[in-house]
Amino acid sequence: MTPERFALLTRRHRECLRGVKALKGSKEIAAELGLGKSTVDSYLAEAVRLLGARNRREAALALAEYEVDETEKVIDENDQVIEIVEEEDPDKIIPDSAGLVSDTPAVAVPSAPDGSTVGGAVQGGHVHVSPRLSLPFRRQGQTRNDMNIAERLFWIPTIAIGFGMLATGLDVMTRVIGRLTHLAG
Repeated sequence: MTPERFALLTRRHRECLRGVKALKGSKEIAAELGLGKSTVDSYLAEAVRLLGARNRREAALALAEYEVDETEKVIDENDQVIEIVEEEDPDKIIPDSAGLVSDTPAVAVPSAPDGSTVGGAVQGGHVHVSPRLSLPFRRQGQTRNDMNIAERLFWIPTIAIGFGMLATGLDVMTRVIGRLTHLAG
């Protein structure tokens, strides 16, 4: 799996995959993150698809390995990347035969003709992740909205301005219709 695929994962994808790595079920992950079980399952299914993994276990192990590789890189005084190689402990995840997750076929990362993909655009072989704007309402399966304070402060005046523009537009339309009926009558 390439670094570009890992760049497509959102914070929630990563949190759910870390829960799988920690041998937690969807209900446990959902309770820990304040999400619904179906939402966690959706995040995990999407993460499996984005990474091209066979199942959530393989995706979780791949993410864990990728994150370890990223933290083990050290930059020397010449801005060269030095990798620190340590002996790996065997993975403590139960085998595929446990039947917890059905195998899913690997799917290529979806992309449009302009190179845009789910979560960003590919340019020069690198994925440039576009920032995702959280919407100011809960989505299906969520128990609470996961916006941070900056996103909340953004949406308050945006909604107020939107309603102001709507009220102004209705007022102008009322006046135009009134003038037209006055001229016609």
